[in-house]
Amino acid sequence: MKTLKKIGKIAAPLVLVGIFALTTGVALAANAWGPPDQPTNVPNNLASAILNVTNWILGFIGLIAVLIIIWGGVLYLTAAGNEDQTATAKKTISWGIMGLVIAGLAYAIVYVIYTVWLG
Repeated sequence: MKTLKKIGKIAAPLVLVGIFALTTGVALAANAWGPPDQPTNVPNNLASAILNVTNWILGFIGLIAVLIIIWGGVLYLTAAGNEDQTATAKKTISWGIMGLVIAGLAYAIVYVIYTVWLG
């Protein structure tokens, strides 16, 4: 009985992956005879490409800032009344918030420049 449970735990995901692979092939076959569709997210000029790269970089910076805020929260929760660690945690959270604000302002500036001058 235990071996059947082990086989079931292994076989069930494999069957689901197989079914998914078969259904996506069938769904994609509907357009097999026509001309290929153009991707919709390809930038059509240099300004759009620069905007896309800037958005990725600022998104990454925002993610790092959020992770720093979370790390500061973990430090604050684990301080257990230690004044030095609490001060360090508060400083870490402050730096994370400042990074998030700076990333947001940078995004706003880039977006305004793109829409006003280049868009």
